[in-house]
Amino acid sequence: MAVYKRTYRAYQGALTPAWSRFTVLARYGFATLFDSKPFTAYAVLCLVPFIMTLAVIYAVNNATVQALLNMRPGQSPPINNLFFLRFLGVEAWMSFILTAWRVPGMISMDFANQGIQLYLSRPISRAEYLVGKLCALGTLLSFTSWIPALLLFLVQAALRGHGWGWENLGIAVAIVISGLLGIVVVSLIAMAIAVWVRWRIAATALMMGIFFFLPAFGAVLNAVLGTRWGWLLNFGYLIVEIWAKLFRVVDQPLHSGSGLYLVPLWAAWTMLLVVCVTCIALLNRRLKAREVVYS
Repeated sequence: MAVYKRTYRAYQGALTPAWSRFTVLARYGFATLFDSKPFTAYAVLCLVPFIMTLAVIYAVNNATVQALLNMRPGQSPPINNLFFLRFLGVEAWMSFILTAWRVPGMISMDFANQGIQLYLSRPISRAEYLVGKLCALGTLLSFTSWIPALLLFLVQAALRGHGWGWENLGIAVAIVISGLLGIVVVSLIAMAIAVWVRWRIAATALMMGIFFFLPAFGAVLNAVLGTRWGWLLNFGYLIVEIWAKLFRVVDQPLHSGSGLYLVPLWAAWTMLLVVCVTCIALLNRRLKAREVVYS
């Protein structure tokens, strides 16, 4: 519209409250997550363990189904803290692939096309930008990790009855805390990589390297130096160790040949805290409202 016509007017509509402006980024960010059909198909595939586990819980608590399957007393798996911890571990690894697949593209696209300057030129701070992106990703990962686990807990409590839910309320609390912990750590690492590595494929490969090749390097250090501190480089193990403590799993291994508490629990918490603080520092350094180009 030409300025000389003087027919333009200021926006008279309702303004978004300042405290909730990050939800705009979260809403649109979540909507764009499912632009890819293969990604959408894999997100649906992440619900398969939930359906299978739900069938197991129903079979364990239904005598008719046990009779049809010729299940003898004691053959059914116990529905306890270790059962839910194992399920959460399976869903967490599937959710990790979702994160490595989608986050680099979701973040690096803003930097590759200078979109970050457009975001921050509006009344949105760097913290709100990060929280908005984290909420979009966290919503997706929640529906593929701790929310299905919590639903399974509620189904088990309803089928078992006799106060089973109240007696095992600590399992539900552990599910929520463990799920949120894993989402925050993995999401911050993925976002920190994405803002520094603009090429999506390279960012995905680097994230895979951190969670697969870095633990291998730590195992080499353990073998060469005869120590266990190399486990601190295995972020996946540190998360599982904290989960095991929250679920009160002490003497029961998660799988054959695995050990728990190979490093002190305080060391696991400290290492994950250092990783999160480092990721936040990298994000804070990279997020700028302007970019200086040297010629």
